[in-house]
Amino acid sequence: MGEQTLDLQHSLRAFLARFPCRGRRWLALSGGLDSTVLLHLLVSEGEPVCAVHVHHGLSANADDWAVHCAELADALGVPLVTRHVSVDAGGGIEAGARDARYRVFSSLLQAGDQLLLAHHGDDQVETFFLRLLRGAGAQGLGAMRGCRPLGAGVLLRPLLKSSRSDLEAYAREQELDWIEDESNRDARFDRNFLRGRVLPLLSERWPLRQRVHRAARNLEESADLLRQLADLDLESCQRRPERIGESVSLERFLALRPERQRNLLRSWSASLGGVWPNASQLAELAQQLCADGDRLPAVSVGRMVARRFRQRLFLTPSLPAVPPRYSVTWSGQQALRLPGQGSLAALPGWPGGGYRVAFRHGGERARPLDRQHSQTLKKLMQEYALEPWLRDRVPLIFEGERLLAVGDLFLCDGWQGVAPLALPDWRPLAFFD
Repeated sequence: MGEQTLDLQHSLRAFLARFPCRGRRWLALSGGLDSTVLLHLLVSEGEPVCAVHVHHGLSANADDWAVHCAELADALGVPLVTRHVSVDAGGGIEAGARDARYRVFSSLLQAGDQLLLAHHGDDQVETFFLRLLRGAGAQGLGAMRGCRPLGAGVLLRPLLKSSRSDLEAYAREQELDWIEDESNRDARFDRNFLRGRVLPLLSERWPLRQRVHRAARNLEESADLLRQLADLDLESCQRRPERIGESVSLERFLALRPERQRNLLRSWSASLGGVWPNASQLAELAQQLCADGDRLPAVSVGRMVARRFRQRLFLTPSLPAVPPRYSVTWSGQQALRLPGQGSLAALPGWPGGGYRVAFRHGGERARPLDRQHSQTLKKLMQEYALEPWLRDRVPLIFEGERLLAVGDLFLCDGWQGVAPLALPDWRPLAFFD
């Protein structure tokens, strides 16, 4: 057995010992060299693993790759899950494919699960230079982490201390077959241009993998300090959960220096949506927040949306559109899935029956149970401090034409039930399997 094989086995055992798995261990299997080697190593070490292959449909050979992965997993006695995805190439094919993969990974992971990716040290070098050329700060230049949260589980990269040549030596020794993605030779893609033309030239003069590893480790320390500062600032700004997303005190946020505002937003957005906002998004938000106080800006921040309401700065998911004339029957017993990823469920005390659930379309009036007079729904929602971006998606519950309840805000004068505690449980953004 070769020295490199022994080193890989020892390195993998040491890494997995640091991160014991309390649930299911998944491996992202593309069928290429890296993931093939990692799968073979895991099986050789007797580590239970399930493989997941993401079929992007971008190559004419994609179906053949899926078949290859199925045959490889079967030969090694490993369960395999294959997921087909659609890639949004609006921000570039590479970024779109990555986003599609990670959505699949996040959906698979349950509490205690791990996802293993086969990124190695050469990938780390490429990622470092790609982020450097895109103008990344300390958080980005800290490069790929060996462990980070993903969905309900964690993402692990056990091969970051190994090189591609180490993996090739192992694959040759074990007589493994793997896929060569033809797109890896296309120099139109930034990563391939770096890999094929730039980094080999730099490697002739400097030991890039060792130097980048050292720089990334130092930058990671700086990034950790920035995250700690952001956590302190979020606490001082009275961070709190909302119906969807979270909010902070706008007054306290604006009292921070601009660089600390940007640092807070980067960390806050990443903690909720997993993506750092870019410089133009942060500049746009700063401009909007300095505008007239009656305005309600909605500015993209990473994958989230920043909004202002009642002296609070909100960070929410992007809200899907809802149909303008939505109306559906409801038994009052089973949970009801609403358009725009919301849900409605009856709490104990709510009687079963034949109800109609609709959204507001303008001009409706209601009289809360404890009031003497009716008012417009628009005014009542303002009074109940419902965020403006949720007012057109709060479910209105009717019995015939009689309005009984407005979401979980209030019961109306037509209510004949047992107690106000019977209000339904309305969740404006809920995800279903």
